[in-house]
Amino acid sequence: MKNKKGAGSFTKLPNGTFEFTVSVGNDEFGKRKRKKFYGKTEGERRKKYKDFIKEGEPKRFKEHTLASWLDEWLPTYKANKVEGSTYKDYQYLASHAKQNRIGGMKLTAVKPIHITEFFTDIIDYSQSFRKRSKFLLNAAFECALDNDFCDRNPVRRAEIASKTQGEKEPYTESEASIIAAFAKTDELFGVAMYIMLNTGVRAGEMRAMQVRNIDLVNGIVHINQAVKRTGELGLPKNNKTRFIPLEDEAVAFLQSQLENKSGYIIGGDDYVTHSGFRGRYEWFFDRLNRNLTESGENPLEVRSPHILRHTFSTLRQKHGMPLAMVSALLGHATVAMTCNYTHFNDVETLSEGVRKYPLKNLLA
Repeated sequence: MKNKKGAGSFTKLPNGTFEFTVSVGNDEFGKRKRKKFYGKTEGERRKKYKDFIKEGEPKRFKEHTLASWLDEWLPTYKANKVEGSTYKDYQYLASHAKQNRIGGMKLTAVKPIHITEFFTDIIDYSQSFRKRSKFLLNAAFECALDNDFCDRNPVRRAEIASKTQGEKEPYTESEASIIAAFAKTDELFGVAMYIMLNTGVRAGEMRAMQVRNIDLVNGIVHINQAVKRTGELGLPKNNKTRFIPLEDEAVAFLQSQLENKSGYIIGGDDYVTHSGFRGRYEWFFDRLNRNLTESGENPLEVRSPHILRHTFSTLRQKHGMPLAMVSALLGHATVAMTCNYTHFNDVETLSEGVRKYPLKNLLA
């Protein structure tokens, strides 16, 4: 039976249930869409129809997980629209989100707390890495919203966990001496650790360093490549190649270790992965701290490889090297950046500086 004025029609089915059919607009092809309501009585099906009109038709989302959406979104919206290196960086950032818990969640189920938890899970990565990850996820969810795959962007209100200030505290000069002394005896990772302490190179530069990059005749390390975030070889950060002179004692030690050797300093025939490097680095400290404990000394805190750059910068300036020279050795884009790598916040160092550079004229 049809209602008047095209308000739909209802039918009493053989089982006694009332079926009400009504037009609810047109689809993307202009074809009329119809919706059916059922009830044991005519009043029941009328109530369902009124509730539908009151609340509106619920949205239907494509069942995308975050991982499957990233796999579709990146090649569709980013490939051939950004530089190749940038696209590879996006893929690298996306891989971490896909491997995390949020990767297997449906887009409609991801909430700000899940994104915040993801940033906490990657707290060991740099602030830059986490900010780029947030940028990527925000763009992906915004595009998902435009395509009606979800009804909200949970990244907007998610928070990036901050590292504590203590995590960038460099090793003291005495601690650095302990590390360097043990490095000279460690056959597994000692050479790499010794080079990082004495040159301040980045972890990616250390992974890409080959024996041929070290000119032992002239005492110079040539930094001309690095392992990028994508896992591939490329130019160092800021595309700046540089030379780092070595002190005579460092040249003598490296000569004794690298004579008649070739290939990569870490890995030999091929450079190691990120996890392979971190594993070797942490195992070095395991051996060092076991040695210290057996000798009745306190073990050292295991800080990130990047802290060795902060240590190098601080100690070089402590012993009088001008800031501009330290900046050039570290390969920084600006001298201002080097200031963030310098930590004169212990009483012993500051007291030594006051004695070395007294205000005699003022105090006379």
